[in-house]
Amino acid sequence: MTSQYEEALRAAFPAERIDGRAAFAQWGGSYPDAAEYRSAIDGKTWEQLDRVYIIKRDDALGFLSTRELVQLLPVYLRSVMEDGLMSPALEAVLVKLTRPKSGATQARYDALLAAISPAQRDAIVAALQHLVDQDPDGSIGRDARAAKADVEGRVV
Repeated sequence: MTSQYEEALRAAFPAERIDGRAAFAQWGGSYPDAAEYRSAIDGKTWEQLDRVYIIKRDDALGFLSTRELVQLLPVYLRSVMEDGLMSPALEAVLVKLTRPKSGATQARYDALLAAISPAQRDAIVAALQHLVDQDPDGSIGRDARAAKADVEGRVV
């Protein structure tokens, strides 16, 4: 990861302490491992989190409240920038940042996009473009290109 991207990531996603108690209040009433996950994130900033654990537990992303999801996104974006196509966060990033075709998850996606700042949007777009650049003609590049267009609010 370039130091320029790392600086942009830190500027876009301030080191705010995450409230583990609120992490699943909005969407996650049925997440079976909520207590363990809350404990892992509570009171920490995204830079203080156990990155391996957070990325491994990407199943939590579908249950997190919007604010906490935004606070955790830089963990995943950093992995994509550092590890590229080999990132263990790759699938989670592409799934969470691609607009769902239909259903209740569309409202959650819209809430995510409404919650991110322009600087956060730029950091997300840069990570997705990084994947496009690494795999311009492959399936990952295609999926990253579609997610990038969704985040930018464009129709492909």
